[in-house]
Amino acid sequence: MKDVGMVMPVYNQDPNYLILSLNSILQQTYKNFHLIIVIDGANDETKSIVSRYKNDSRITIIEKDTNEGISKALNTGFDYLNKIDEVQFLTWVSSDNILYPDFIKKLYDKIKYAPPKVGLVYSGFHEIDENGNRLHNKLQQEYFLNWQQNKTKNDILDICFIGASFMYKKRYAVQIEGYYFEPVEDYEYWLRLTEICDVEFVPEELMGYRFHSPLSLSKDIHTDKKKHRWWRDQFNLARHKARLRRKIPYETTILFPVFTIDHKTIEGIESLLEQLYHNYWLIIIDNTHEMKNTLKHLGINDHRITVIENATSDCNLLKHIATPETPCKLVYSKGFDFSDMSNLSHLIQTIKNNKSLGYWRD
Repeated sequence: MKDVGMVMPVYNQDPNYLILSLNSILQQTYKNFHLIIVIDGANDETKSIVSRYKNDSRITIIEKDTNEGISKALNTGFDYLNKIDEVQFLTWVSSDNILYPDFIKKLYDKIKYAPPKVGLVYSGFHEIDENGNRLHNKLQQEYFLNWQQNKTKNDILDICFIGASFMYKKRYAVQIEGYYFEPVEDYEYWLRLTEICDVEFVPEELMGYRFHSPLSLSKDIHTDKKKHRWWRDQFNLARHKARLRRKIPYETTILFPVFTIDHKTIEGIESLLEQLYHNYWLIIIDNTHEMKNTLKHLGINDHRITVIENATSDCNLLKHIATPETPCKLVYSKGFDFSDMSNLSHLIQTIKNNKSLGYWRD
């Protein structure tokens, strides 16, 4: 019985990566799976490579003439799998990653014999470069595995610890919508899925994740400022929507006075938005009347930002500006150092402990 279903969405891919990825699937020690390859408007070379595998009885190829993005490609594949009664466990893989031989078997064994409430299992993975070389040494990998293992499903609202190696139960997947929130479609999906099921971890590396693959969107997100801002806005919007569903209010309001719009001002806003601590509203007190246009021009559209124009001076802002009702209120100062992404977390903890630097209402 082929009770595992996999989807591989394929757009234009490096031929060598695609072949390595497909071969790694077909060489799995666990053989009872369906693989749905969704060709998402790919070029002729990519289609030609995929066609070489059409005679394998485990593979179904669905070809779309027009590229519509990874979410629709995934949904196309999973809609097909959901109609196959014997398929009970689902996963998907990118066309440039490499699965180790026991990828399916170990995730399958974990999820099949887990308590009924467990609907998602995940494992460690290696980050690999363009040539397949591992990017981290043994000590770094051990640290990462321990970090993943110590997370609970509630931690996912703060950081996506699940990564690229996972499997989940179809009976939970059919209870929620499919993928749709690009470019963080996987993270947003985990947020919704973990609201109805538990998770467990397989403490070993089961795949190689190709970091910054040349044709990948993830590379563009790290190298193109506008695409990175888009990713960051979507990432935070996914968390915002999860907060609303879970009825979790924000903890902090940050007031950010602006008297001139220059490099330092934008750098300050961006450094705040890059912080690991995201549990805040950002109220920009704009005395230039240009901040809304500036943010739009830069492609910054974070849902937590409110721009207030025609404000008073920054003296006594906490008293004169209407702000959301949050336990903590903080006035941004250029003296704060947010060059490290964890600095805001430390600052908020200091305010909690000392009731200083800002305002904390018990």
